Amino acid sequence: MLFLEFIFTLSIVYVIFNFIWWLLIKTPVNLLTSFKIIKELRYILIGIKYFILSNLTYSNCLIHIQKNTLSNFIDISIIYVLGAIFLSLYLFSKLNKKKSILNFATNLGMQSKFKINPTTNSELKYEKHILGISIVIFTACISIPKFGEIIYQNPINIWFINRIQGLYLDPILKGIFGIFGFFFMVSTFLKGIVTISNFRNKIFGMKNKKVKKNPLEQMMNNFNKTASQQNSKSEKVDLDEDLYVDFEEIDDNEK
Repeated sequence: MLFLEFIFTLSIVYVIFNFIWWLLIKTPVNLLTSFKIIKELRYILIGIKYFILSNLTYSNCLIHIQKNTLSNFIDISIIYVLGAIFLSLYLFSKLNKKKSILNFATNLGMQSKFKINPTTNSELKYEKHILGISIVIFTACISIPKFGEIIYQNPINIWFINRIQGLYLDPILKGIFGIFGFFFMVSTFLKGIVTISNFRNKIFGMKNKKVKKNPLEQMMNNFNKTASQQNSKSEKVDLDEDLYVDFEEIDDNEK
């Protein structure tokens, strides 16, 4: 129960953090840039976001340990391992989601519509590096207590911790964030099951189950190819802003 409570708390933290990020960072940047993506700026923002999220994950591990006065080495280790798994699943799911969108657009012959070119997939390598660095920072916080103390006490981290706690303690918002946090936790569990299953299949040389082909797939592919040719001169859709939406983030169009 102690560990389940920690995972639920971490889910709430992620949901509220993404809400704050959308409200204070993403929306103003979109307005200032007229919803045009500047790749360099995008990578900088992703790096900052993942860095803060890594800090918050470690901080909540520490807060949970201190709150429950855990002194057993095994219990403390489990908390840190759960935090690392939770952070990794979240970051990898974001990367895999974008890969899925790219594959979907490519399979439907809509590369021009979504501005996909031979360098698009290679650009994901930068996100892989950012993701890896974020996990390394979390690990360093645990391995080097002095470094972890610096990370925990930095003003930005403290500000986010206070804002997240303040929003969650609001009588009205607490229920809303609680519901989102629950579904976020469930989706994380499902991602973990799929990841473990895929990992097991790779170890034992088992093939993942193939999805049965839709009998209308060929007809739809031909239709989409024709449509993509007709719309090749139409306005291109920005993959990053229009399609890449997190489960826990509030969509701009719904506002």
